[in-house]
Formats: sequence, structure tokens, C-alpha cells
Amino acid sequence: MTFRRGASLTTAVTFGHADTADLGPSTGNGFDHEWPEDLTLLQHLGVTDVRITLDWARLQPKPGALDTDWSERFEHILVTADAVGLRAWATLHDGSVPRWFDDEGGFGDTEAFVRWWPRWVERVADRFGDLVDGWVPFEILPADSSRPWRDTWGILGGTQPVVASFEGIVDLDRFGAERRIDRLGVTLIAEWEPDGDVPDALLEQAADRWGTLVRAAADQLDRRPIVVTGFRPGHNDQDMCGRIVETLVSTLDLAIDDGVEVEVVFVEPAIAGPTSGHGLLDRERNPTAITTTYLA
Repeated sequence: MTFRRGASLTTAVTFGHADTADLGPSTGNGFDHEWPEDLTLLQHLGVTDVRITLDWARLQPKPGALDTDWSERFEHILVTADAVGLRAWATLHDGSVPRWFDDEGGFGDTEAFVRWWPRWVERVADRFGDLVDGWVPFEILPADSSRPWRDTWGILGGTQPVVASFEGIVDLDRFGAERRIDRLGVTLIAEWEPDGDVPDALLEQAADRWGTLVRAAADQLDRRPIVVTGFRPGHNDQDMCGRIVETLVSTLDLAIDDGVEVEVVFVEPAIAGPTSGHGLLDRERNPTAITTTYLA
């Protein structure tokens, strides 16, 4: 048994941040008009799952109902993903938020959070719930995550799998005795200089760290399946990125041999962006060294 090969399509890389976002505007990688071909190409290469961010700033440029044009566009993307044989996992927050929400205090303001975040999740669930295979609501849950997770689970729980994604080992006691989590997600970080040498010894240390995190995540939910919600090689040399991803695959295979059930891994970016480094595909949609080692 092995894991499904996924790829991430995040806001910053695909569309770029909207001018209605707190971090916008920025340039994407052309996915906004090439997505039908991009999704088909990823599936043909061997990608099985995609993690797609439903961009809050575009879908709700102002408080209230979802934007009609962007709702239709995201619907078409999700329908196409299914049609070409890709499982789609939806992320609702991957760094940027609508400027109007940020102006009210964003996640740091309890009153703003309680007022607006659940309404956003409800609208997205109503509009797109039948079109996704799973939810990764937060790319990485905030440090004080019990309240946002409780509200999010109350809306999404009981339908498709809902993944609580963390960076590092966490104490799940904060979620209470019920631990309303379908899947525990972990983001694996590559810690080296992007232009520096990555000797074998450093790769081995990284592999040990990743293996420890994956096993800890599995143990925390009684060996239920886990999801690697994000992995970026973190290097500017394409061949080095291939070696790094090869090390990741070997590490996960060892964990699986030890009884850890890794359901799916999302490598990012699926397609390189203006400042995103190497992806499974470069900006011209050519396969890279990562593709060879990850999708072989």
C-alpha cells in the first residue's frame, strides 16, 4: 500500500492575490485561464488529488452573498477536476483574507471572527459541498485553534472528510474529549538555504524529522489515516528539489511499512508561479525533476 499523489493549487500561485485581499494584488501563474488544460495534464502525469483554495477575497469581495462570476468559475474548476478523474479537496484559508474582514480585525479580533468566519464556511459548504471530496479548511490551523476549529467542524463535519492541518506536533487535548477530527494533517517543512548545498547528512536529518511528525500524527488519532497537507522542497535548484522529494517519498514509504496509513500527500506548488520556486510543472507546463521522483 502507498499514498495517493496530490498537488496543491493555492491562491498565491494560481490566481495571485486579488486586489480585494489584504495581501493583494499579485500575479498568478496563468491557471486562471489555463485551468482546464492544467487539470487534465496533472491527471495524465499521475496526480490523483488536488487541494484547491476557494479564495475568500474573490468569492466574497464584500460581506454577504458569494460573487456570482467567481462562484461559477470555481464550480467549473471543481466539476472539471472530477470529470478528468481528480479528487478535489477544498481549502478555505491559505494566508490571505478579504480586505474588509482584515479591516474589522481579522482572525485576531474575536468579534469579527465570530461574526464572519462561520458565515463564510456556511456559504461555501452550501455552494460547493457536493463538488468536493474533502475539506482542509485551514492550510495551517492558527496557534489558538480550538474556537475556529469547533465552529468550522460544526458546519462541515459529517459530510466529506475534514482535515485539521498543523505545522509540527500538537496537543489534541485542546479539542476536548470528542476530538471532532476526521483526518489529522501535517505540513512538512524543508529547512535549508534555498541556494545552498544540501548534503546527504542534512537530508537524513530532515527525513528523521518528517518521519517523527508523520508517526506522531498517526498515533494522536489512534492510527487513523493522516494527510500531508503541504510539502514544498524549498530549494532553487530543480535537480536538488527532485532529490528532496525522493527523500520525502522514501520517508513516507518507511512510515507506511511501520503501519502508518498515509492517505494522500500534497506537494506544492503543482505549477510553478512567479515567485514560488519549482513545482511538478514549470511555468511553461513542462514536467520537472520533481515529477520524475514523485510520480514515477
